[in-house]
Amino acid sequence: MASTVRPLVGRRTGVVAALVISLLVFATDQGVKRFVEGAMRIGESLPAVPGILNFTYIENDGGAFGVLGGSQIVLLIGSAVAVGVVLWMLFSGEPSKLTSAACGLVLGGAAGNLLDRLSAGEVTDYLDLQFWPLQAWPIFNAADIAITTGVGLLLLSALRNPDKG
Repeated sequence: MASTVRPLVGRRTGVVAALVISLLVFATDQGVKRFVEGAMRIGESLPAVPGILNFTYIENDGGAFGVLGGSQIVLLIGSAVAVGVVLWMLFSGEPSKLTSAACGLVLGGAAGNLLDRLSAGEVTDYLDLQFWPLQAWPIFNAADIAITTGVGLLLLSALRNPDKG
């Protein structure tokens, strides 16, 4: 009987793929943040795609999308737990390609925001959606996108095959 289970990758291959993705996400996130910090003043906003997206430089002491502002200990503990869970997922079995990619996104995004939080006590955010209905959406960054996308892909992976990671 043919199996409909998604293809698995070896543990080593899955871990390497996740680490490569996480390094790419981390480098991109940190590079854009340093560019924004060097080129803009806090509170300055520049249109990137008029009517759709602005680059608006803010410093955020909260989590993704401004959640839990001012709760540094909770955010640091949450980041450590998230990284631990993601690493457990990678090392506990043979992850699927989707799980490996998702873990890489979460790890890279978490590392980017965690470095900011540890070095400056806050995170640089710069992506500001301007179109309806997202005009009031909190300003965010590439790490937030990677984390959110990675978590969504992990959920999708679990739904596709609840018995395997």
